[in-house]
Amino acid sequence: MLSVRAARFAAVVGLGLIPALAKAQTAPADTPPVSLPPVTVTAGRGSDLEKLDVSTTVLTREQIQAAPETGVDQIVNRIPGVWSFTVPTGQLHPTGQPFSIRGFGSSTTINTLVMVDGVPINDPFFRTVDWSRISKGSVERIEVIRGGGATSLWGNMAMGGVVNIVTRQPTRTGVAADVSYGSYNTANAEVGGTVAVNDNLKVGLTYNHAQSSGYNLTPAQYQNANLVPTASKADNIDFSTYLTASENLKLFAKAYFHQAYEDGLVFNIAHNQWSSYRMLVGGSYQLERSSVNFNAWAGGGTFGTINASTGSYTLNNISATNQFVSQIETAPNSDQGGSVFYQLDLASIKEIKIGLDARRIAISDYNNLFASATAAPTSFIANGEHRLEGLFGQGTYRFTGIPLDVTIGLRGDFYQALNANVLTVNSGTNVPVANSSASSFDPRIGLQFHMTDDLVLRAAAYRNFSAPGMNQMYRSFASGTSFTAINPNLQPMTNIGEEAGFDFKWREFNLSATVFNNNLDNFIDFVTVCNTNAACAAPFITAAGLSPAFTTVRQYNNVGSATFQGIEVIGGWQPLKDLRLNAGFTTTRAFLTSSNYPTLELTGVQLGQVPNWMVTAGAEWRPIPELAFTATLKSFPAYWNDTGHTQLNDAATLIDLGVTYSPAKAVDIYGSIQNLTNANYLATGYSLTSFEGPTVSTTSIPTLGMPLTVIVGLRAKF
Repeated sequence: MLSVRAARFAAVVGLGLIPALAKAQTAPADTPPVSLPPVTVTAGRGSDLEKLDVSTTVLTREQIQAAPETGVDQIVNRIPGVWSFTVPTGQLHPTGQPFSIRGFGSSTTINTLVMVDGVPINDPFFRTVDWSRISKGSVERIEVIRGGGATSLWGNMAMGGVVNIVTRQPTRTGVAADVSYGSYNTANAEVGGTVAVNDNLKVGLTYNHAQSSGYNLTPAQYQNANLVPTASKADNIDFSTYLTASENLKLFAKAYFHQAYEDGLVFNIAHNQWSSYRMLVGGSYQLERSSVNFNAWAGGGTFGTINASTGSYTLNNISATNQFVSQIETAPNSDQGGSVFYQLDLASIKEIKIGLDARRIAISDYNNLFASATAAPTSFIANGEHRLEGLFGQGTYRFTGIPLDVTIGLRGDFYQALNANVLTVNSGTNVPVANSSASSFDPRIGLQFHMTDDLVLRAAAYRNFSAPGMNQMYRSFASGTSFTAINPNLQPMTNIGEEAGFDFKWREFNLSATVFNNNLDNFIDFVTVCNTNAACAAPFITAAGLSPAFTTVRQYNNVGSATFQGIEVIGGWQPLKDLRLNAGFTTTRAFLTSSNYPTLELTGVQLGQVPNWMVTAGAEWRPIPELAFTATLKSFPAYWNDTGHTQLNDAATLIDLGVTYSPAKAVDIYGSIQNLTNANYLATGYSLTSFEGPTVSTTSIPTLGMPLTVIVGLRAKF
């Protein structure tokens, strides 16, 4: 049932739609046809992002190639308002890679949607993003929509916003190669070929290999022989074909295979593996005054990890080398989905989109946990399936005689959790999970008032939805006397958000600002529901078929309601023909307004992994056409890694520099320095024994951020 707030909001949206629909009935029959949209799926589903009523950013291929950052994860991290760890993706555990916009995302609850060519790449099980899947050279542009204004088009997980990475299309026949090498034996090699069979058919194939010996995440004063640098490697194969079948029909097909490895994640016996594959087909068909756009995909993959127990190692006993394998886990998944939408422009209503989308994900999780080097494992096998469907419609009404655009969006989200069970192998206890479902009506309304040719005022209000993650519902874990219990009763999160701002462009200067506020219900977080309390833990332990030795129970729960509010300011200036400057400032206040666990999840305190503010800046100087210098900066304060405020991560200001020289038309020589000042900081800090307490826990090892890294490379086309 919708809340009173949602019902009122829906009524406002419905009333706003009436004059637009009435005007549409009288639209002249000779409305000119729309042009065939790009065959690539965009974050705006065909809409120009710069003309939306919310805050957006688009990075072009030229900007991406000139960026000093070598990984797509770090390029995205320099976009204003976007947050992820500053540790490279190849040195982070696959389950511990938070990503967020406006605070909507942590390593426990990610609510920001990341896509490649309009297809979600958030892991089906953990929702984290394997950024090594996307090579820098494969990217044509990166599109970012901040906030929940895009959820009427995209639905689940788009609360914080949408990042869509559009890959390159094959154009002319030729071969391209890109090789680089740098600090920590970091190497990258990419080779790709394109065949233009004729004007209508183009085929491309690319192979990319990246590897690094990595740096040691552990501060020097805590290292021993078993605490080693984290090495990584990744391989990607991408195939694509684009066909203009007729004057009205464009089609494409893509396929990729990816695998990534990490060796020595903190301890030398810890390893991770991530693999995935996908087939994607789609296209656009032009009708007389409209178009039909469609895509479908099928794929799957596997996550695997071998984790290490610290043994008797502590920060006060660093000589201990009795670490042992504490976990061996494999989690295969399958993923299918697709969408189709009809797009139409009328005289007064533009960019009408009516469509549907669907996604099915299924997982199996084989988790073996070891209490000692000689102990038999405690083993769990979990299975589950989630299905998500959405119906959506959106259009923009342009008033006559008033410089006002009103965008109305309506979406229905439908979610089912099916076919789940969790088996404790040791006892043979099988826990079948009842099927469940939910639905959500998610409207939005947006306004753009064109005060002058240079100044646009905008505002939007929306309701959106995010289903619980599969690992939050079905994954069990046991370590020592602690047990992580499943929670199939988790409810979807719902959010009502508002934002207002302006976009100002004058000559070579642009400035935008946005104020946003979101009120989220059923916020999901990871909670210690029983702390060394055998009586409290007993029902969980008995249901799982475990021994009474487990006295601490952790579980994902709907912990209460939360508010996310803040301000974004983004500007750019080109004072000279060859010099471009940009900067951004974001402040975010994210906190619980009510708590179902008031002693564990405190209200009014900053949520974990949400910095209070961020500053980004960039510059590009081209003194001659063949030479480009770039610089980026990101600065953030110390921030809490968890909502319980028991781990404080360091503040840092990071400066990266890049240079590209083109001695010939098809040749680029480039170099970059990341973390120019070699800032030494803890990306994950010391753990404390209590809320913002004075006592450091000696059993948790802090990790270092990325040190100074130098890369040089060569790109060429033939």
